[in-house]
Amino acid sequence: MSTEVSGSPSGRPRWLKVLLIASLALNLLVIGGMASAMWRHHHGRGPFGGPRGDHSLMGFVRELPSERQQAVRAGVEAAREAVKPMRQEIRDAWAAANTVLTAEPFDKTKVKEAAAKLLAAEAKFKTAISDALIDTAEKLTPEERKKLQEWRERRRGGHHRWRDRWRGGPDGGEPPN
Repeated sequence: MSTEVSGSPSGRPRWLKVLLIASLALNLLVIGGMASAMWRHHHGRGPFGGPRGDHSLMGFVRELPSERQQAVRAGVEAAREAVKPMRQEIRDAWAAANTVLTAEPFDKTKVKEAAAKLLAAEAKFKTAISDALIDTAEKLTPEERKKLQEWRERRRGGHHRWRDRWRGGPDGGEPPN
């Protein structure tokens, strides 16, 4: 009596084991990447390893010496509370503009009115933010105002970086070759 033996003792093809190992390796890679992202997020790191930072005005306040933080923090927190309803007003204006935009029959006048309300709400919000920045700057020493200017330049670099590089820097020089 003779029996035939296939490529592996269990009778399964060898390529199935290779596929199983490759799948396991891929799963470990994905899980490791997710764990790394969660770790970085929890410990205040950005997606590429740099500090994430707080881009609000409160982020600047945290950079001040501890004895100066409290005096400035109160004004910034009051400004934050004042703009909260404005944020909701903007969300509501966006929703209203989108509703009018998709309504049938299309009414150009209503869409223009909704867009004007949205622009007014955004302008009101931006004015409040600007006023908060000016009020904060008023409370600072000249050295702290210089730090505020440097902080704003660092903060500005985020989504404008690509444009500035293309233009040759913040001064609008020639684009790179």
